[in-house]
Amino acid sequence: MPHWAVILLALGYLAVLFLFAFLLDKKGRKQQDSRLGKWIYALAIPVYCTAWTYYGSVGKAVTDGWEFLTIYLGPILTVPIWWLVVRKMIRLCDVQRISTLPDFISSRYNNSLMISALSTVFIVLGIIPYISIQLKSISSSFEIVTDNASLTAGVGFFEDTALYISLLLAIFIIVFVFRSIETTDKHYGLMGAIAVDSIVKLLAFLVVGGFVTYSLFDGFGDLFGRLDEEALDRFMSFPSDGGMNWIMLLFLSMSAIILLPRQFQVMVAENTSENHLKTAVWIVPLYLLLINIFVVPIAIGGQVLMPHVTDPDTFVLAIPMISGNTSIAALTFIGGFSASTGMIIVSTIALSLMVSNSLVVPFKVWQTGIKSGYAIQVRKVIVVIILILAYLYYRFIADRFPIVSIGLISFAAMIQFVPAVLGALYWRDAHRNGVLFGLIGGFIFWAYTLVLPTIIQVGLLPDSILREGLFGIAQLRPESLFGFELSPIAHGAFWSLLVNALIFLGVSLFSSQSPKELNMADFYVDIYKNAERSEERILWKGQLVFKDLVSICENILGVKRTKEVINHYERYYGNPLTSDNQVDSRFVNYAERMLSGAVGSASARMIISSISKEEEIEFEEVVKILKESTEVGRLNTELRLKSGELRRRTRELESANARLRNLDEEKDDFISTVTHELRTPLTSIKAFVEILEDNPEMDGEQQAEFLRTMNSEIDRMTRLINEVLDIEKLESGSTVIAMAPVRPSAILMQVILSLKSLMDSSGIRLETDFDKGFDPFSIHGDEDRLKQVFINILSNAIKYSDKSDAFIHVRGVTSHKRMEITVTDNG
Repeated sequence: MPHWAVILLALGYLAVLFLFAFLLDKKGRKQQDSRLGKWIYALAIPVYCTAWTYYGSVGKAVTDGWEFLTIYLGPILTVPIWWLVVRKMIRLCDVQRISTLPDFISSRYNNSLMISALSTVFIVLGIIPYISIQLKSISSSFEIVTDNASLTAGVGFFEDTALYISLLLAIFIIVFVFRSIETTDKHYGLMGAIAVDSIVKLLAFLVVGGFVTYSLFDGFGDLFGRLDEEALDRFMSFPSDGGMNWIMLLFLSMSAIILLPRQFQVMVAENTSENHLKTAVWIVPLYLLLINIFVVPIAIGGQVLMPHVTDPDTFVLAIPMISGNTSIAALTFIGGFSASTGMIIVSTIALSLMVSNSLVVPFKVWQTGIKSGYAIQVRKVIVVIILILAYLYYRFIADRFPIVSIGLISFAAMIQFVPAVLGALYWRDAHRNGVLFGLIGGFIFWAYTLVLPTIIQVGLLPDSILREGLFGIAQLRPESLFGFELSPIAHGAFWSLLVNALIFLGVSLFSSQSPKELNMADFYVDIYKNAERSEERILWKGQLVFKDLVSICENILGVKRTKEVINHYERYYGNPLTSDNQVDSRFVNYAERMLSGAVGSASARMIISSISKEEEIEFEEVVKILKESTEVGRLNTELRLKSGELRRRTRELESANARLRNLDEEKDDFISTVTHELRTPLTSIKAFVEILEDNPEMDGEQQAEFLRTMNSEIDRMTRLINEVLDIEKLESGSTVIAMAPVRPSAILMQVILSLKSLMDSSGIRLETDFDKGFDPFSIHGDEDRLKQVFINILSNAIKYSDKSDAFIHVRGVTSHKRMEITVTDNG
């Protein structure tokens, strides 16, 4: 492809990215609560997948087989604990207004400026090489896509595309990020741009992987069938070290997904809702699985198609180029470009905030004090310096090493913070001296075992150190310290982390915490209990005049923002502040948190100390706070128990109300039934009376039968009325069933006789069919209730029978201990 076309392609992509970030930024805080927010957050986390993933994973697969998967299996294995660890970090950073990892650590360990500064220096030393390999990938991919016959050609300093891309990215960061002094402001446009980068690099990698697997070859089977015996052994053989290298690489990547500066920035500092983690815990593993589907096919395809190419990192882009597919080559280039630029942008932002908050601003405060806008200008300058340093490292060192090896060295640097972070989150006895000396020891071993060999390999130091050891002592060989043989990365990570952790634990166990550090330890470990009214949970003791504190806040935050801070405090606590009064510890802590969001926790502590007469906190005061915390915990437990009892009682009450409603419905049904049943005997009695009036000459025996039936119906009406009057017995469950031996056939015949006249008047034909055992069959039952049942069934049959050829068929069948009565009508 022509140089100008590739340059336009890269610039066009950056322009689209800038435009998207600008439009998303205009939405401002509305984005925080939108449905899009959780997707942007989840898709920004794969900024973890850099040029290392896009290009380096293929190179790693060629040289080490399936070992490349450890870099992605590690993060997937950490996903189940995100809700425990990452959520706790998010809550702490939100409450304490923290935006960088050094601030997070130093704030826990008594706002130690030494820990903050040292952490920043170590992180910068560890990450600048990582940024440099992204610049390397941009430069290399540009050379490949513009001249596929020169896969390893170098270019002059001012002809290097990576230099100009660095400057463009610096402009992007300065324009879209550093517009407010408060580092805790959320950068919606930035997060949106990173999410777009993640989508682009995934789609591009899937396209080129599909192209290699299904267009240039005939699927996975065809590719694996072309592997030579040596390559097949590399993929299928178990590691000779028993898996120790895999274990260390898994641990490296498990730590990196959370602690790398870019990961801390997008996962913790830029988080707007803890609930967004619920989306991320399934999106991120799925993303990592998808982006690795075609790594091995591309690695195999590259070995088959380009057996003489010595740098397998170039396979991803070189394969489409040598196949002549310009469109896929262009898309592949943009995918790799997005993977690199996303990492560079976020890492540079994170490093600039660290350097500003932990090194430059504290020095300025100690020297002369700072004014509003100073920190912003410093961060902008630091962005340019970091990118220049990364570019220089790439030109003189990183260009001589594979992408993966440099990336793993950076990973090994970041695991040095695992003891300090876990101690901050879960161990009350973790001591600042343990963190400080642990970090120093860990980074000394990291530099000796991992950085020193790279310096030797570029010729800056004699290679005899690698072969014979420092001062000729074989036990001090950097890549096999004390005779311990592992791969260089696993070896360096093992020794540096071991030394770090042992020093951290040993010094912490034999050191006593100051009252203030003990107070912060309790605050961090129990953040979910302490988050509310955090100003009251952190102790401060001294004298500070309100107007002095306001004056320093106005210098740093600006007059408008300071007024907003004071108004919010007064509304929240209902405590008006007067300019000549001494402020209480609650407002001092609140103001310090606001300053921390602008200049970092260590600088904020220095500022407060410089304008106040701070006194030492007594141990008894901390104990009192801890007792209060324990008492609050006990009360919360009791409250949860009471709430559970209340919920149980509520459920019982709801159940009782439901029973009452059922009883009320039963009562209504009962009254309706009784009313219906009263109407039936009245109708029968009226019919018999009319028959007697109309037939005065009726013989005496028939008249007597009619009168007996009428008398029986009147008795039944009386009993029904009594039951209506005793309805309260039904509601209370005290209704009595009068059980006695009865013959259902006799009761049924009485009912049929009482309703016979009604059937005749309605033109209904009655048909009966009883077997020989029906009449003598006897049961225990309530005669009146049975009669009501028969009356209801037959009355309904009369009421709903079809008037055309109406009939009711009553059938009675008996067996050994069973009677079955069936009423059939034609309605």
